[in-house]
Amino acid sequence: MNTIFKSMLFCLITVIFIPSSVSAELKMGIVNLDQLLKAIPLMKESQEKIKKQFDPRARNLKTLEQEWSNLNEEYLKNETVMSGKEKKRLVEKIQTIETKFRTGQEKLQTDLRTVQQEDFSRINNIIETAIGKYAETNNYDIIIKADGTALYAKKYINITQEIISELR
Repeated sequence: MNTIFKSMLFCLITVIFIPSSVSAELKMGIVNLDQLLKAIPLMKESQEKIKKQFDPRARNLKTLEQEWSNLNEEYLKNETVMSGKEKKRLVEKIQTIETKFRTGQEKLQTDLRTVQQEDFSRINNIIETAIGKYAETNNYDIIIKADGTALYAKKYINITQEIISELR
């Protein structure tokens, strides 16, 4: 379903369930979080900080990968002329580098994912606080994401308890 259509449907449902004396004064806003995240300096700064933090490890992995590739090429090129002992030594070296590369790659991905999630959580908290402050300052009753989920709502808009009572 189109996100704008969802937003409009959500707005319509919200207006229907809010008492008519309140709905006449309802002030709503929609926030496109994707657009917001692309536009704010916090995201760009975060991405640059993370890149700077993980770049040395990524370059080290690239070096290991190149060394692994070179040794594989050497093995394939000289396999027929090498002694059994030389082959065994080279295969062990290739396996050691491959293991080191794979382990480093997995660790890098895990650490990167953790740092990205932590930073995104921090930025998300800042955004939620800013949206709440903006909504209160400008007297908004509800602010929703473009996909229709609420980012901010005054207490009287939340009708969850009333619906629970109706369903009991």
